[in-house]
Amino acid sequence: MLAACGKGSGTVQPTETTAQAVQRVEELVEEAFARIPAGATLQFNDGTDRMPCDDPTDNGPKGRIFVEKRYKVVPSAAGAWPADQAIPALVAFWAERGYRLHDDGRDRRDPKYVVETPDGYMVIVKGWNRGDHYDYTLTGSSPCIWANGTPDPQ
Repeated sequence: MLAACGKGSGTVQPTETTAQAVQRVEELVEEAFARIPAGATLQFNDGTDRMPCDDPTDNGPKGRIFVEKRYKVVPSAAGAWPADQAIPALVAFWAERGYRLHDDGRDRRDPKYVVETPDGYMVIVKGWNRGDHYDYTLTGSSPCIWANGTPDPQ
């Protein structure tokens, strides 16, 4: 993978392309899904391949985009899916992988846990308390990238 734009370096560096970022986001979500309890499927819910990154937190140049994909974790109709095991399983897996914690909201009414991979991607597991059950999503997002890997010529 190529290096992202340097923090305040003033030098524009190549990044991954949109296609590469989409692939990486999908890999991270699938990797997370494989670590949660069996008995559910993953269903695309929302996202885009070209979200503007006009207010970047990395102090890099404007004009870049980021990729974000959100998937619903859909329990099978055949029985109770152990939703209470989803976040603990991912916390352990992501810690083992050395992902950096961004938000530990496990104690909230609508719990979530957000980590960053060493290559700057974010992965999120979020639950919504529905009273009698929790609905969960898995989301992946890329760092700011140039759509074609380099800035478009002006």
